[in-house]
Amino acid sequence: MATLSIDKFLNIFRKNVNVEDSNEYVELEVEQGEKPMPKLYVKYYKLVKFEEAGAILNDIRSGYVLSFIKMKELREKGGIEELKRTISKLKRSADASDAQIVGVDEDYIIIVPNFVKVEKGEVLGQSQQTQQ
Repeated sequence: MATLSIDKFLNIFRKNVNVEDSNEYVELEVEQGEKPMPKLYVKYYKLVKFEEAGAILNDIRSGYVLSFIKMKELREKGGIEELKRTISKLKRSADASDAQIVGVDEDYIIIVPNFVKVEKGEVLGQSQQTQQ
């Protein structure tokens, strides 16, 4: 077993290292490189008016929320202009946060953080209809 002095041992790290010396042991505090990834939250929203988009914007900025948004009532009650205005605001915030915004149906959109990728695939059941 090789023995090292505490000075030589600390030279190995070359980072912000705090040493608290005790008679029994030496405690080292080393700065962590990467923080563990927090949980991903999935939230469902039903938008009826433009002003309700604020909570979604906060979730987009947090970077750890997958937002599933129903836009049908907004389109029906607020009209196409209100819908376009809301989607434009959500898209600007998503772009600024490097998030992805995807239309799922004419009534739904989802917004996912930058570490989640949405791939559009084949509609289930559609391939069976074309084979018949």
